[in-house]
Amino acid sequence: MIAIGAAVWAGITNPVSAIMVSFGGTSVPGQGQFSSVPGAKTIDFESGAPTSGPVIYSAPGIGPTVVSGHISYVFSAPSDDYTKYLTVAPFGDGRGNNNVTISFAEQIDYFGMYLGSFDSYNSIAFYQDNVLLKLLSGNNDSVNTYVNFFAEQNESFNKVVLASSAPAFESDNHSYRVAEPVPEPTTLLGTLAFSVVVSSWRMKHKQQQKVLNSTVA
Repeated sequence: MIAIGAAVWAGITNPVSAIMVSFGGTSVPGQGQFSSVPGAKTIDFESGAPTSGPVIYSAPGIGPTVVSGHISYVFSAPSDDYTKYLTVAPFGDGRGNNNVTISFAEQIDYFGMYLGSFDSYNSIAFYQDNVLLKLLSGNNDSVNTYVNFFAEQNESFNKVVLASSAPAFESDNHSYRVAEPVPEPTTLLGTLAFSVVVSSWRMKHKQQQKVLNSTVA
């Protein structure tokens, strides 16, 4: 994968909360590309967009729109993808919506998807609950490629919003990785204190053993 800083993408907000971007995945003939990130779980939309469980997709109106194939000026499948995929757009005919919210039951540190294109009227936002961490807008440079979004070390997020102001924002094979829990400072201090106590006890025990051995001798 080629690592690229998020600054390459337009419309970045709140640079304190960094999201690093890389491109590249694993191609599967007829199914597009999948994440190659270790530990990532994949949603391929073959059973639709999940509306319950550890990952929930929601959208106004009829809800998340999962389609297949191509309809001119409405939606188009990513390259070499003949399976079902998610499309986001205000089609005006009851089949679409202008945003899809993806909510995660656990904190995640990675999200990825196979993009048909990421146009200037598309955007992806990362949230911690209702707090916006990062907003990235399309720049027409990402076409038929797998895009990976990573939180920086010890950071995480639990909501992603895909939006588009025109047809369409097509993507497939979404993936995510649950973040490793970060130890609380008190836990770290407790562990350190315990280590100090154990080390002191071992040192004192060795000194006592030396005294005992010299007395016996």
